[in-house]
Amino acid sequence: MNKELLQKIMELSKKDITLEKLVTELGLSELEILGLINELQKQGVNITKFAGDDGIHFLNKGDITNQMDNFYTINIPEDEFKFALISDTRLGSKAQQLSILNDIYKKAESMGIKHILHCGNISEGIYPINNQYADSVFKNDTNMQAMYIIENYPYIEGINTYFLCGSKDQTHLKKNKADIGKIITSNRDDMIYLGNDRCILNIKNATIDMRCVKAKKTYTVSYRAQKMIDAMRSEDVPNIMLYGGLLQMESFNYRNVRLISAPSCCASTNEMINNEHNNIVGNWFVTVKFDAKGNIVSIIPISSTYYNTNKDDYLNAKTLIKGGK
Repeated sequence: MNKELLQKIMELSKKDITLEKLVTELGLSELEILGLINELQKQGVNITKFAGDDGIHFLNKGDITNQMDNFYTINIPEDEFKFALISDTRLGSKAQQLSILNDIYKKAESMGIKHILHCGNISEGIYPINNQYADSVFKNDTNMQAMYIIENYPYIEGINTYFLCGSKDQTHLKKNKADIGKIITSNRDDMIYLGNDRCILNIKNATIDMRCVKAKKTYTVSYRAQKMIDAMRSEDVPNIMLYGGLLQMESFNYRNVRLISAPSCCASTNEMINNEHNNIVGNWFVTVKFDAKGNIVSIIPISSTYYNTNKDDYLNAKTLIKGGK
């Protein structure tokens, strides 16, 4: 693949440009241009395609994240949806806990769970070289963190992971204009990228609002979730809200919504300690049962907490691969 052509397209598309204009500028066919843009998107470059009166347009949005809601439908034939809920794996950090993450996947398999919902911050992200936390990562650039996740994130045949990118992941966009979620999903068929910050999942007649929230201290652990629900119109209220990023673990009902906060899968980092963030390590196993019409009849969350983390796990953990990959 011609790196000079890829770089040229990245530069030309920093301002809205048509496919016809790219053909003229580069002397290539439309099919060749579309192939090059597809390759850039696979690499995580944030190029969007849209229609105009004068044909197809492209725009390299750089570190501008899409603020529109993402939607995804999970089709299940059964009358129940079983999933494991996780967040903040922070892979690439010296505080990561790949051994614990592997254990969660093994437990999910033993319970017959085929869906893992990940509420964001799959990577630790990157820090400026002069940042006080720069040495807290052992993979210190976008490509290294992406490849580490692709090669080491747990794989069990038959289990899919649906993940958001949170504020940590979006540092790759801000620094290198690369969407790490797109890089991961283009190299792992079992890892489905749901977008930045938020996605609405549709399962039968139910809606699940998945979010990654930026961690800030509040007086009560339920305050942030209650404010998110309070801000919604009645017709927009989901059946279930799942949220990560807050490093806490809770489950309660509010405005007829089941709210579940996903804890982290990472030991406390120096940044967490300095910001006085209470970090709970663990996950949820959730069973949602439906009636014959596809409406929810019960939601049963089971918590799983890890009270001890593994020192230097990033040096010692083994990769979990079960089945063909």
